Amino acid sequence: MKVGITALAYSLPKNKITNSDLASRFGESYMKKIFPTVGILERRAATKDECASDFAIRASEKIFEMGVDRNSIDLLVFGTQMPDYQMPTTACIIQNKLGLPTSCAAFDVNLGCSQFVYCLAIANAWIKSGMAKRALVLAGDTPTRVINPKDNVVAPIFGDGAVAAIVEEVSAGGFGEFDLGTDGRGWKDLIRRTSGLREPPTPETSVESADKSGAVRSLDDMFMDGGNVFLFAINSVPKSVVKLLGKSGLRIEDIDLFVFHQASELIVKSFAKLLKIPSEKMHFKLHDVGNTGGSTVGITLADAFLNGRIKPGDKILLSACGVGLSWGTCLLEWSPEFAGASSDADFSDSPPKPQSQICGGK
Repeated sequence: MKVGITALAYSLPKNKITNSDLASRFGESYMKKIFPTVGILERRAATKDECASDFAIRASEKIFEMGVDRNSIDLLVFGTQMPDYQMPTTACIIQNKLGLPTSCAAFDVNLGCSQFVYCLAIANAWIKSGMAKRALVLAGDTPTRVINPKDNVVAPIFGDGAVAAIVEEVSAGGFGEFDLGTDGRGWKDLIRRTSGLREPPTPETSVESADKSGAVRSLDDMFMDGGNVFLFAINSVPKSVVKLLGKSGLRIEDIDLFVFHQASELIVKSFAKLLKIPSEKMHFKLHDVGNTGGSTVGITLADAFLNGRIKPGDKILLSACGVGLSWGTCLLEWSPEFAGASSDADFSDSPPKPQSQICGGK
């Protein structure tokens, strides 16, 4: 049996945070200094009333508008670090709001930036085992809602959004090998300490302080050790890619397109340099949306299709890493059954893509 993606859609908030907005917080010289590393000109931000599930639902509705029958969905997997509630599972809320049948299994996967690849692996396994026939795979996060706006480390990087994908049996192409892994030694490197039961919030945890770099946050806010996360990324992802290609009997030149987690322009370009990937085989989607957490791979994949970079038979490698710390890589051959991709995002007044991100840059 061959299983693949047959439809994609993504949804973003309407509200934008531009570099000019951030320059008023952190200074114009600071924003100019970090731009070559970050590569982001604007990012989307949810309102205080919007959750990741709202964008996942909007993306799902875009898929149903393509003609996919919602009554045919028998598996819903929602990857998110930012659920509506700790209880109940957000996937159950989404199942109800989308009007999916009660015979549909629904659950969350809490894994951060690698979660879309993990959710694809789950859907692939369920369908191949006969436990499901058509899966709705969702990934979404709203990091701007858990970031201190005075934190100059993370505020320029992250944006909000969600992606939806239909995964089902296909006649040709589909998923090949998966490589999934975990290094829990770095669990403190990307964390929101008071988001669960281990360290509940108190008046003391809400007190803000500045670190040695000038970033202001409290223990209630998301924290990222940028240096450790960068080292983890450039050590784990290239190894995962090499391992997966080895299992698949393929080489870099056999892959038509590489879609990496859009952590930052420097990180994505470091992957390309270490793996010797030609620039024309890379695709970027971060300059006008930011790092959208666990949905970046799906959004970037949809954007690549919408920009004519994917055709049936193409071999695409997806790879992501992040919170946990964890990583996930998979091979996907584009199926002739792919129905299309869609988005509700308007980019008409967004800044043009930087030259460094055109065809992957140099």
